[in-house]
Amino acid sequence: MEIIPIGGKVMRVKIRNSIIVLMVYILLASSMSVHAALDPDESKYMENYKSIMHVMQEEMSKAPKTGDPSLDFLYEMIPHHEGAVSISENYLDHGNNEDIRRIATTIIQQQLSDIKQMKALLNQLKSNPQVDKKQEKEYLKGYEAAYKKMMEKMEDAEPTGNINQDFLEEMIPHLEGAVAMAANLLKYTNNKDLQKIANQIIANQSMQIKQMKKLQEAMDD
Repeated sequence: MEIIPIGGKVMRVKIRNSIIVLMVYILLASSMSVHAALDPDESKYMENYKSIMHVMQEEMSKAPKTGDPSLDFLYEMIPHHEGAVSISENYLDHGNNEDIRRIATTIIQQQLSDIKQMKALLNQLKSNPQVDKKQEKEYLKGYEAAYKKMMEKMEDAEPTGNINQDFLEEMIPHLEGAVAMAANLLKYTNNKDLQKIANQIIANQSMQIKQMKKLQEAMDD
């Protein structure tokens, strides 16, 4: 009887499958080691972060569609800012990097000021909305794209074993979302006070993004 040797193609498939299994095992082991390495403080920090994210998502989803892009933005951005304040306060309770603590403190101060201005403006504008459904539809396309991109990145943030790195991975996309939302609004509002607030958001948060990315790069080196 003739013995037919195993073909090279079959052998290559077996080797490739073995490599895939090994890679999956390495990735799982790496993930398990990161989570196993979490100390109680980081675990608490991440637990708080997930809770803050949940509240922010809920509050932003409740923002009414008024027909007026200016009002829509205010209803959306106030809880967005409140989320940034809470995330930053959570970091100050647990993080120890002095540069990041200064940035978190600045975020809290600036965004609390923004919230105060936005709430005052909302009270002025909501009694007389400038309804334009067509314009609102275009505005919402830009807003929803920015929101989706932000949330995907923030939800993907996993504990790194370092609270300082955790905060940067969470806050950078949060601020990028605010910048994108504010830039989108400027295409649809004629309100001078709101334009000033939106430009203020873009300037302040763009600077903070730059600072945090620089710190992130230094940590990766």
